[in-house]
Amino acid sequence: MTTAPSGSTDPARIALIGTHGFGASHLRNLARLEKEGVARLVGVVDVTEPPAELQAIHHRSLGELLDAVSAGDRPEIVIIATPIDTHVPLATEALAAGLDVYLEKPPVPALEELQQLEDAARAAGCSVQVGFQARGGAGVDLLADEVANGALGQVDTVQVYGAWQRDRAYYRRSAWAGRRRLNGRRVADGVATNPLAHSVHAGLVIAGIHEVSDIRSVTTELRRAHDIEADDTTFLRIDPVGDGPAVVCALTTAAPTQSPPWIEAVGTSGTHRLFYTDDVSRRTQSAAAGAAVELTHQRLDLLENLIAHVRDRSVGLLSSLESTGAFSAVLEAIQSAPDPAPIPAEAVDWQGEGDAAHPVVEDIEETLRRSLAEGRPFSELGVSWADEEAVQVWTPPAP
Repeated sequence: MTTAPSGSTDPARIALIGTHGFGASHLRNLARLEKEGVARLVGVVDVTEPPAELQAIHHRSLGELLDAVSAGDRPEIVIIATPIDTHVPLATEALAAGLDVYLEKPPVPALEELQQLEDAARAAGCSVQVGFQARGGAGVDLLADEVANGALGQVDTVQVYGAWQRDRAYYRRSAWAGRRRLNGRRVADGVATNPLAHSVHAGLVIAGIHEVSDIRSVTTELRRAHDIEADDTTFLRIDPVGDGPAVVCALTTAAPTQSPPWIEAVGTSGTHRLFYTDDVSRRTQSAAAGAAVELTHQRLDLLENLIAHVRDRSVGLLSSLESTGAFSAVLEAIQSAPDPAPIPAEAVDWQGEGDAAHPVVEDIEETLRRSLAEGRPFSELGVSWADEEAVQVWTPPAP
């Protein structure tokens, strides 16, 4: 095995598994990093044909890639941007080969597999960075610090709002899109565990809920407007062990328009709302403290952070596998609940034609906001399309 020495300034050698879907975003980022001399793409793996310009470095498996490349081109880091149900076997294979891993979110489709993957990383002496992109923004850590040190007074809730719009094409993009299971394995492609997973994970970080043991219970209400198996309109309430703030999430991909998602810490002497995709936030203190303050936050690229960590292990990861325990517990709660029931047709307005058509749930944005303000599931708000039978409460397994 050939690895760069600690402190090396040579471009990091990167392999990418999965060149389509979100893999295309990684290719664009790698092109930027290659231009800057930070990284070098030495091979791609895909079961389908990659873009034409990658044919010369295309392989059908990671094992085939490792057998084919020279010692000087052996990857140091593998990016895995593949269907959710393939994450664990692919990451385990990469770790066993002595490679550090950038793993797309969610890292695992079942809570029990998180420990398996952590054990594999520990045995290999390698690291796993998880692609929760919101963790690259400094705003998440700022809000977490403010909650922890009482800068906003006593914070009882961290609210997570996501009103996105997805069309039929989005859920037809692959065999696993919008699925809870595929070929006997979990997929977990629901609104809270994939498109808006960044929001949920960041909300947990801000509230100081990091481990499975930090969670007392998770309340879920899962519904769907799209013709899919998974949830697209979801309420979550994560109550902590102890007296810290709860995390309340109201999320949908059936909104009339797409707006920036936000996370807000609500305290007795102020609030702080972070628009994490834009890296801006608005902090409002009590009236005596003056006007609201608008803040802009620095963003670090998660792959660059992983490269820096590989070059110098004293550099901490922004989104380590070990930091995803609480999120994986929330995913387990969602996957343990009954399959989401469809929202009645009379409460859904389909707009557009063909694959571009998208559903809009009746009064969905107002319902999301009310649910957050009151900390209650949709069905407790008197919403016509919600059903209290969909509300489930999950508690973590005994250690």
